[in-house]
Amino acid sequence: MKIEDIIKATDRYNLHSHTQFCDGRFPMEEMVASAAECRMLYYGFSPHSPICCDSPCNMSRGDVPVYIDEAARLREIYSGRMEVLTSMEIDFISPDFGPHIDYFQKLPLDYRIGSVHFVPTREGVPVDCDGRYERFAGYLKEVFHGDLRYVVEKYFEQVLVMLERGGFEMLGHLDKIAGNASQADPEIESQGWYEALIDDVISHAVGSGVVVEINTKAYEEKKRFFPAERWWHKLISAGVPLAINSDAHYRDRIDSGRSQALDLLNSKFR
Repeated sequence: MKIEDIIKATDRYNLHSHTQFCDGRFPMEEMVASAAECRMLYYGFSPHSPICCDSPCNMSRGDVPVYIDEAARLREIYSGRMEVLTSMEIDFISPDFGPHIDYFQKLPLDYRIGSVHFVPTREGVPVDCDGRYERFAGYLKEVFHGDLRYVVEKYFEQVLVMLERGGFEMLGHLDKIAGNASQADPEIESQGWYEALIDDVISHAVGSGVVVEINTKAYEEKKRFFPAERWWHKLISAGVPLAINSDAHYRDRIDSGRSQALDLLNSKFR
């Protein structure tokens, strides 16, 4: 089934979760068992893809066949109870490396998630701007020379180029940079230039035909979604299909934040 068909048919899905092959904290077998306990009808594995630079969070190319075989084994076990899907969250690093390249297009995946975590410096060196704020603050000061606006604008530029290059069905956490950027400047998401960046991404998403993810991973601890709730009306007005995913790295967080996002979506925006 296409992602759009799944999200129209049921709320009992989670199409973004991680495994022991990347920075997931539990074996795939335990993650899928938890998904079944949560009464999921569709559950997708999406480990962080191999990339072209060093990263402790991304899987290696050598593990890809093992991952695909394990996903196929679990799909067979749960056949008739839950549809287990094989995906990958693919990092866009540059116009030469992202979901669109032949390597990812030839993998036997049910769907692909396109995401940005890395922002290039002015010298073109990719820097992981996700994760702990303390690390981000160090990069902001030492690598980006305190230029927060550069980091944010470059992040969204990466998202736009990724959408233009295509090769994926779902856009992951489109404004994830705001998680750290808003700690450096709490007013940043209220500024006109920032909203213009959001508008540009939404326009490109409409043109590309992708499903946009509402990522609930941070809701339990930080009470926020990606994209932020303030932008949902823009996405809905533009007719963008929305998938509610928990981005689970732990077996007890398969459904984390999803009910809150679904309740909010249905009560305020539909």
